[in-house]
Amino acid sequence: MSRASRLLFSVHSWLGLIAGIFILSFFLTGSVIVFNKELNRWQHPELHTVTDTGARLPFDSLYRSALRRAPQLYLYTFRKVPKAPGETVEMRVYDPAKKEYGLLYLNPYSGAVLGTTWNNSLYDLLLTMHFTFFLGKVGELMAGVFALALLGSVITGLIVYRRHLVKVLTFRMKMQWRNWRMISSNLHRVIGVWSLLFNLVLAGSGFYMMLYAFDLKAQFGSNASTAIEPPPTVSVNVDTLIREATGLLREGRFHYLDFPRRAGEPLTVYTDGGFWLWGDLTNKVEFNSGSGVAGRVFRQGDMSAGEKAGYALYTLHYGQYGGTGIKLLYSFFALSGSVLAITGFVLWYRKRRGRRKKPAR
Repeated sequence: MSRASRLLFSVHSWLGLIAGIFILSFFLTGSVIVFNKELNRWQHPELHTVTDTGARLPFDSLYRSALRRAPQLYLYTFRKVPKAPGETVEMRVYDPAKKEYGLLYLNPYSGAVLGTTWNNSLYDLLLTMHFTFFLGKVGELMAGVFALALLGSVITGLIVYRRHLVKVLTFRMKMQWRNWRMISSNLHRVIGVWSLLFNLVLAGSGFYMMLYAFDLKAQFGSNASTAIEPPPTVSVNVDTLIREATGLLREGRFHYLDFPRRAGEPLTVYTDGGFWLWGDLTNKVEFNSGSGVAGRVFRQGDMSAGEKAGYALYTLHYGQYGGTGIKLLYSFFALSGSVLAITGFVLWYRKRRGRRKKPAR
């Protein structure tokens, strides 16, 4: 092995060792939270389906009903709207007394509040672990650093094991099971090659998503915003804005709505449709929440190449674009990434232990 190869192998090993436990956390939690909708339905089935009793209420009536029935909460979004009979309305909310974000569920036929979930559900706990390690803003910064370490580990691993790529992908590499070192080495090499593209996309997109955490002044400076203001009440009819937005965008159905969180911010209506890779939050219209006048209109076709790349990274990271089959594939590769972290540690430990056993000259 040349000096350059030894150096790359050392970098690959130490990146995995330093960030190993956190990388393992990324993969284990990611293998589960890809099933976010299924987790929420399993844990709270009574909040996701209701009896179809006829025509659904207008969204403006549902918004006013939520304001009336849960006046202590800040209403932020129509996060999930019914696409089929019997589905409920899901709203993102904030409780200033608890200082917690949560989800509120409405019966779309009566406007009744079915219940709320907070950041103590299984999905929310796993998501918090995945992005912050329960350490708040410090955890977000750590997640960005360890995502970069994972990206570096994948790239150096590609260089170190480049000669084995074709052999592994064409099934010409024979697995050897004589001892733990051989088993660990073969598993690490084979799994690393087959999951290379997946890990490269996940590490790169994860690092991109956490770039904001590296703005230390905004995150930890004296001007960092901590107070959450009560959002302004929308005076215009929400359904009128939804109809106008779908007319302006000329594509897809209404599926998401952002209410203004501060005075002066717009109300934004999103429609689905378009190319799946750019996600379903790219077609939108911003409205003045007081007058209802349409402002900026965003369409997928008008995005720059850089904007498309950014949205594509979010889409590929979350794995919510292809149904259950894609989610199972993501979960499988995430679990294989966990095996990579474990076998990498085993290889390092056995090598270190072997050095200790060498007799002194």
